[in-house]
Amino acid sequence: MANNRVIKQIALNEETRDLVIQFRGSSSAIEAKALEFKKDKEGCIVYLLLDRLIHKSYESLFECFINENWESGFSVSGCYVTELNRA
Repeated sequence: MANNRVIKQIALNEETRDLVIQFRGSSSAIEAKALEFKKDKEGCIVYLLLDRLIHKSYESLFECFINENWESGFSVSGCYVTELNRA
């Protein structure tokens, strides 16, 4: 496994577009607004465009370990905002 940050919890309020992401090994959560988002037929988030940067310049992938299961991660990009796409 690569040395990528791992998302352990992600919560999106679709009405307010408030997003909370918790990374493994961090005691504080990151809060942001989802300017855009898409879900698949099962209701899983497959795309997010956030209102600010939450990734570091060298990061290109977030892995996901949610509910004790590895899930497909997100590719990460953006200069002024963070854009996440399911890898």
